[in-house]
Amino acid sequence: MAIFHTAIKTFSRSRGQSAVAAAAYRGGLLLADMLTGQQHDYRRRSGVVESFCLAPPDAPEWALDPRELWAVAEAAERRKDSTVAREFEISLPHELSEEERAHLAFVLADSLVGRYGFAVQASIHSPGTPEGLNHHVHILATTRRIGSEGFGDKTRELDVGPSGKVEVQWIREMVAATTNAHLEAAGLTNTIDHRSLAEQARSAMERGDDLTAAALSREPTQHLGKRATALAGKGVDTTRARTNDQISEDNQEHYDYLVLKAGLEGKPVPPAGQESGARRGQVFNSDTASLPVGMEMKGVSGVRLQHVLLSSHGLPDHGTPVSLAERIVDALSDVEEISRARADLAMEKTRAGLSWAQRLLSAQGESVELRQWITMAVLQVRALKCLIISRARRLLNLKSATRLRHMAEQEWERFNADYPMGSSGYSHPEWTQRRGRRLSVLETRTAELKLAQERASEQEIGLIDADIAKKAEALEAMPSPPQCQALKPAAPQPLSRDAPAPRRPAPRGPTFH
Repeated sequence: MAIFHTAIKTFSRSRGQSAVAAAAYRGGLLLADMLTGQQHDYRRRSGVVESFCLAPPDAPEWALDPRELWAVAEAAERRKDSTVAREFEISLPHELSEEERAHLAFVLADSLVGRYGFAVQASIHSPGTPEGLNHHVHILATTRRIGSEGFGDKTRELDVGPSGKVEVQWIREMVAATTNAHLEAAGLTNTIDHRSLAEQARSAMERGDDLTAAALSREPTQHLGKRATALAGKGVDTTRARTNDQISEDNQEHYDYLVLKAGLEGKPVPPAGQESGARRGQVFNSDTASLPVGMEMKGVSGVRLQHVLLSSHGLPDHGTPVSLAERIVDALSDVEEISRARADLAMEKTRAGLSWAQRLLSAQGESVELRQWITMAVLQVRALKCLIISRARRLLNLKSATRLRHMAEQEWERFNADYPMGSSGYSHPEWTQRRGRRLSVLETRTAELKLAQERASEQEIGLIDADIAKKAEALEAMPSPPQCQALKPAAPQPLSRDAPAPRRPAPRGPTFH
């Protein structure tokens, strides 16, 4: 089934790396490094399904040609230890067709370009074997934004630090939501989840699904790597493969125990014959499979026919205008949810303003000023709702972390009671390893509980409450639409017969290489 994998790494001269070499290898291209004079020829490399470039709409034409793009990107960095490129490695579902995977890769690359303003080269790779499932795309990005004048500032928000963590989380959420949307468009029911097993377990615990939480609380297996995987395919036993087998056995044993316990307590259990998530590595889907806010297609120039890509699966073209009516409906729904969650917040003025804008939009149509007001109001309402959800989530996480820690403690005590040293069929090293894994889970759950307690402390909740009150006051202080005279659209002036028709700039078509 579809899996989630998103890895981000950088290429630096201090490690002897080159953006030109990385682009040539991933794209199966012949590229020349102008700084060193070295030729990187990977045209005979197999496994490259497709490679294309994307850039912002105002970028120069050479940004769409990898031969020039990476040469200029290398020349733009002067330091001998400069970071010269950043890569996003993303898995593509094997359930999709080759064309559908290409479209998904295009949308993912487009979303990154739209958010960060850099140029990218996206190279789709196929699995190493005919029966393999590891379809993925390497999105190699410049470390600088690019505009009409060429390269500009560095994308520092993606560097290590608080902002980097926020951006990585956004990227992971975007990849999961976009992939799920494409799986749904292809008529598939399986989805992926960008959250860790611990986060998924907490979510299941909040729903009261103890068995799902237990299955998701399983100990993850170790990554085998290329060598161990190749040996396993030949039937050769390895230490890491044996360790993974033991971990899977422990996970299944713990899950079966919880199923039995739930049955004795009269709780619902899975139907007979249904495999547990611990055995088959089930990925539980997130609550939504739609594209997140701000993820609509941006207008970018690329080396592929965008209108063909976007229409091939019935998805909206990026030239389709954003529906203001839908934004207002969503904002009014958010206001109702805010009022139900926090009756102490005054939202009457905001609700009246959105309703007025809805009537004006229906009666007179769209205008620049009306779009600006609606966009500002929608963004502020969404920000307020996110703050309220964040406050509630911290309290729920504290509750679920407490329950997960209690479950880990119960499992630790059960193992010590059922398998005292020397009384089981396990050898001493194996008994020590199994006991140590349970102790490690207990220590992890204890650390998670401590973090949840810190995030849900009175001081932290008080700061969020102050921010909620501040944003609510700012939202209510917005000038109401009837007071904004600029919102009234001016009547169109008829053109004179003698006046020449306004000239429209010819659109720039896609560039191929």
